Parts: sequence; structure tokens; C-alpha cells
Amino acid sequence: MHSVDSSGIDSTASFDPMAQGTEESAWAGLLAATPAWSPDDGPLVVVAPHPDDEVLGAGGLIRSWAARGASVTVLSVTDGEAAYPGWRALGSVRREELNQALRTLSPSHVAVRRLGLPDGQIAGHLNRLRNAILSLVGRFSGGSRLTLIAPYEGDGHPDHEAVGKVCVEVARAERIAIARYAIWAWHRSSPATLPDARWGRFALSDDARRAKARAVQCFKSQVRPEWRDPIVPPHVLSHFNRPYEAFLL
Repeated sequence: MHSVDSSGIDSTASFDPMAQGTEESAWAGLLAATPAWSPDDGPLVVVAPHPDDEVLGAGGLIRSWAARGASVTVLSVTDGEAAYPGWRALGSVRREELNQALRTLSPSHVAVRRLGLPDGQIAGHLNRLRNAILSLVGRFSGGSRLTLIAPYEGDGHPDHEAVGKVCVEVARAERIAIARYAIWAWHRSSPATLPDARWGRFALSDDARRAKARAVQCFKSQVRPEWRDPIVPPHVLSHFNRPYEAFLL
């Protein structure tokens, strides 16, 4: 039996990132009419299921916020070690790629908390995930206008969806602002399947776009691995070359 979520993605279907998927031009038409958005003037906590999700989904926002001297903390939930079965030590490779990407992305320090949950199995560790998020957002209690930046809970990847759902639950319970970024929904879903979605666009300066593009290329294991097809091929990367970043609000 197939299960289709609110994004229109069949969550049980086999997933091939090399398949063409939805073209960027289909999303551009929808997002052109999307209103401008920016987080409140306060700290950001960016939750990423795997190293590279934070840069793909919100790298321009991270660059812009850190350049202002505002607090940005990344919660790196897994090391992404299961992306290529049989690649030994991939987790350590991806951790170093993340460190390099964040140094490339921002001249100011971006704090990273590594949770180390098993890649592909986040749904079995929700309590640890929830407690880690609560611990981070709790540091900014007392009037600071925190925004939680989280993966979209209908993104079409089980880890992304598990993390996204917990983030939404925490945001509601703690009454904090949340914005969700899509990764695989751009590729696997379509504008027609999200007719009621509320989008906001965070405009990127030329500097932020260049920094994001350089940071994305730090994830060599994902965008240009040797002897393997990339997890994030060029037609998927096209969704992350926009002059803005789009968030579900």
C-alpha cells in the first residue's frame, strides 16, 4: 500500500535523485508572487537532518544573519553516513564537509551541535531529538525572538519528515516562530500538490548567493563524488540557485 502525504509525494515509492523531477521553472512561477519574509530580529536555530541540508535550505539566511552579528546555531541531527552504503567513514567525511562549508559560508562563527543520531533511523529516536531541540531553544528564553528554521515535514524523505514534525511540535508547544525549508519536495513534489501552502521569500544579496554557492560545493561527497552518481545532481541543485530562499510559514 502506498502512502501519499500532504505534499503529494508517495513516501513508499523508490527514490532516484538522478530522475529529472520537477523543473525549477515550474516553481519559479509560483514563487514569483510570494511575499517577502524575514525572521524576527533575534537568534536562529537551524535544524538539519543531514550535513548539507542547512546550507541548501537556508545557507543564504545563515550568511545574512551571521554577517549582522546575530546568533546562529545549527543542530546537525545525523552525520549522513548512510548516503552511500559501503562507503566507510562517510560520516566523518560529511562532518568535515559541514565544518568547511560553514567556514566558507560565514566569516562569523556559526555554532554547531552534533547530535549523532543514526542516518535513516531518526523516527526511532524522537525523544533524543526533541530534548536536543528543547535544550537549544531554551537557551534563548526570556524575551529573545528566536526563530526555528526546520526541514519541511512533508519533504518526501523519512528523516526530513521526522525532524520537521518534531520541530513543528516544539514550536507550537513553546510558542516560538518557525519557518520550514524544502529540500526534496522541490524535486519530487509540484506546485499543484501544495495549493494552500503559505510561502515567504527571503531575498539574498549577491554576496550571500556567492557564499552559499561556494559552501554547497564543499559537500563534495554529495554533489561530485568520485565513481558514484551524486546524491544532489545539477538538476536538483538548480532549486537552490535562486536569488532568494523560500520557506513555508
